[in-house]
Parts: sequence; structure tokens; C-alpha cells
Amino acid sequence: MRATHLRLNQADSAGSAPQNTNLLGLDAVRAWAAVGVVMLHACVPYSNPDIPGLTWATTDTPHSALTSLMWSIEIVIMPIFLVMAGILAVRSMTSRGPLATLKSRTRRLGCPLVLAVVFLIPVDLYAWLLGWLADGVITPRQMRTLKFADGQDEHLWGLSHLWFLQYLILYIAVLAWAWNWSQRIDPKTVFRVGMPLTFSVATVVLCFYPEVVWGFQHAFLPVPAKWLYSGCAFAMGVLIARADADLSWLKQVAGRAVCPSALLCIATTVLGIWVLNHTPSENVQYASAFPVVISGATWVSLALLTVASATGLSLSLIGIACYRVNKIGPVTQRLATDSFAIYLLHHPVLVLFHVAAKHGMPSASPLLKMSLGTIIAVSVPVGIHFVFRGVMARRKSTIASQRDQDAPSILAMPTTSEDAVSERRLAG
Repeated sequence: MRATHLRLNQADSAGSAPQNTNLLGLDAVRAWAAVGVVMLHACVPYSNPDIPGLTWATTDTPHSALTSLMWSIEIVIMPIFLVMAGILAVRSMTSRGPLATLKSRTRRLGCPLVLAVVFLIPVDLYAWLLGWLADGVITPRQMRTLKFADGQDEHLWGLSHLWFLQYLILYIAVLAWAWNWSQRIDPKTVFRVGMPLTFSVATVVLCFYPEVVWGFQHAFLPVPAKWLYSGCAFAMGVLIARADADLSWLKQVAGRAVCPSALLCIATTVLGIWVLNHTPSENVQYASAFPVVISGATWVSLALLTVASATGLSLSLIGIACYRVNKIGPVTQRLATDSFAIYLLHHPVLVLFHVAAKHGMPSASPLLKMSLGTIIAVSVPVGIHFVFRGVMARRKSTIASQRDQDAPSILAMPTTSEDAVSERRLAG
């Protein structure tokens, strides 16, 4: 798989990994998981109920199938990325050491994060405000001054989809800090204890803070509940890679676990939508963002099903891909190469399409709008990355050719005076 500077976790390529592990499967999962993220966001305007805590630029005609699809992707998509990130972090630290890995990842993830905060977040903000303006939610003056009515911008400010980069840098820092200590413990023992422990911690977090999955927590700094829940998925990847470097166990169990995990995901989606459709009660105080009148057993059941389906389906898809994928087609290779660009750039493109589709195609099917939005929001970042790579390649080629021209020749050519002396000698 060809490496690129905009490829997520690209420090761990097949060339630097152990030869008995197939990383092409991880590349394939990364490629189509990036499309899954875009599809998830493409479904948001058509969801009913809405995602608690998530402020989108516009809302459109609700569609039950798109609502189910959105929540099904939401349950599993980030655990997939986080498990892969944990696996690749262990591989990198094993071959290069924890400090080198931390420096490399901080540079490769931190620099895009800073640039995106400076340049991309403002674009995201005004794309959102443009949607609000088109829907009549705000006035042009509010858009210009960024002064809103009380509570209108409650969920507007934060890192948006860039939270993943921030959290991942912190997870790698924690792993690097604990790396030498972890090497003194038997990996298989840690796996047998650690997997149930991380599963339990994730379940407890969701029991008290279901909005970690069944909502959106928007902030500039890490939200403790969200950071802990997402860290459990990263820890699972670390535990698997430490105990089974070539992922043979994951490949063996994946085929048997994928169907039960998919059924669990369907059941979780149905239960979650049923819970969110309950009318909030102002008289009931809960620790979570979901003050709905349901029993504690329902909260626990939803948490257990969510963690079980997310864990089972993410591990199954990764295991099946690592076992079966021996060659990547051109489309998957392109998506894998451009996956980081898709992740970074799709947000404003998709939001602008949502606004245009709502007001320009009001009678079109939500399924058509979602499909077109996904295709456009994937194609534009791929095209931008393709052009960017072409420009950088031409720039490097120009610099190299200039260096070749400026470099002294290995065989010195004779000067004019030397030529004259040589001619006189030949003439006798």
C-alpha cells in the first residue's frame, strides 16, 4: 500500500511491520470506514429523532430507514478506527520505541489538527451559519457579529469532528508513558484481564452518560466520559496487538462473531431509537443528558447492547478483512490513500450540499439526497488531495532538477585557455 502524508496512522506501513501480518486488511477497513463516516453525517438532516447535543446546519424531511442507518453506523464506526489505532500504535512502538512513536504521531496528527482548527473550523462555522440563515434561524446581522439569542449557540462551539485527532494523540501519549511498565507483564495475562475490564468500564460509562454514543458532546477540550469510553476501544486494540501480534486469534473468531454482532447492532439500534423517542420529563433529574422516563434496567440494557455490538462488530470486520484481503483494488486503494483527507475535509462540503439540497431540491427523496451528499463529500476531498499531491510532486521534481543543474559536473570540462593550449600542442 502506497504511503501518503495525509493518510491516517500512515506511520505503520506494511514495510515496517512484521512480515507475517497482513496490513492490507486494515487499509481496506480504513478506506470504507472513512466512507462510513461521511455516510453517517450525510444521514443527520433526515434523522428522527435528532441526535441530542448535535447542532446541524439544517434539518430536512425525516426518513426512518436513514435514521436506522445513521445510528447503526454511529454505534460501530469510531470503535473501528480506535481499535485499529491501538493495534498500529503497538506495532509502531514495538519496532521503533515509544518515544519515537509519540514524536512521530504528535507531528503527523498534531500539525493537521492545528491547521484544521485555524483554517477549517472557521469554514465549518460559517457553513453552519449559512444553513441557519437559509432556514431563517438567525439574521444576517447575527451571522456577521456572532451574537445569538440565549441558548441558540449552546452546542455550536467545539472541535467538531476533529475531536478524534485530539483524543488519539492523548491515548498514544498515555501508551508511551506506560509502555516500559507494560513490557514486564505477560501479554496474554493482560489480555485475559484487560478485555473484560475495558468492556465493563465502557458499559459503566454508558450507563451514566449514554450521550457518549447516543448523542454528541461538543467541546474544545476532551470530555472525560467520551475520552474514557473511546479509550476503551483504543485499549482493546492495544491488548489484542500485545497478546497476538499477527492477529491470528482475531482472524479465527471473526467469521463466527460477525453475524451475532450484526444482530446485536440491529437490536441496539431499535432499542436506542425507542429510548430517544421518549418525551423528556422536566421533573426527573438524571446525571445524563437524557432525562427520559424509562427504567434503570433499560439504561443498563442499552449500555450493554451498545458496547457488545460495537466491540463484536468492529473486531469482526477487522478480523475478516485481515484474513481475506490479500489484494486491494484501485477504488479501495484510492480511498485508503485519501482517507485522512476525506476525514478532514468532508464536513463543510457535506453541510453546504445539505443546505443546497434542502432549498434547491425540496421534493427529492431523502435517500437520493443522502446518496448524492455522500458521493460529493467523498469525491471533493479525493480530488483536492489528488491535485495537492500532483502539485507537491511537480514542486519536488522542479527542485531536484534545479539541484542537478547547479551541482558541479563530475568530469570538469576544459576552460577556454586550456582548449587553446591543447590545440597548439596538437598543431606541433
